[in-house]
Amino acid sequence: MLLVGSFWELVRFFLVLLLFAATLQAATGAGPWIYPWLLLVGSGNLLVVVGAFMLALFPDRYGPLVAFLRLGKGLAVFSFALLVVSGGLRPLRIVLEIGPVPVTQGVVLVLACLLDMLFLGALLSWRGADHKAPPPPSGSELPEYKETEIRDLH
Repeated sequence: MLLVGSFWELVRFFLVLLLFAATLQAATGAGPWIYPWLLLVGSGNLLVVVGAFMLALFPDRYGPLVAFLRLGKGLAVFSFALLVVSGGLRPLRIVLEIGPVPVTQGVVLVLACLLDMLFLGALLSWRGADHKAPPPPSGSELPEYKETEIRDLH
């Protein structure tokens, strides 16, 4: 599930980037120079892609990363909720048409958010290997420490 989620994050990154670029171009007439700027601004989201991939491949080693991945996905879902509440989905453009049914940017973003919530659920339910802490050493296992003298060498 983590590998599928990692692949989804990569697809999501470029999907949201292209939808945002299309919205900017329609609203302001921005040229193709907008793509490098959007890549620069959104490249932090690729950390979730790499983190989920590394966690899926090496769960014992990268198990502690799951907290940051949960935070990243939670922020993505929260930012979508802010987009909906703020009314940012109003300029809906048609992305593609499937027969007589037009698919707007809002529909694509809602589906992306649903997949984000599914991946967040997978991250929240993921439990790594239980590593028990080694028992504390008893008094006899401690190494011998010798007191040393520090001389005043003025």
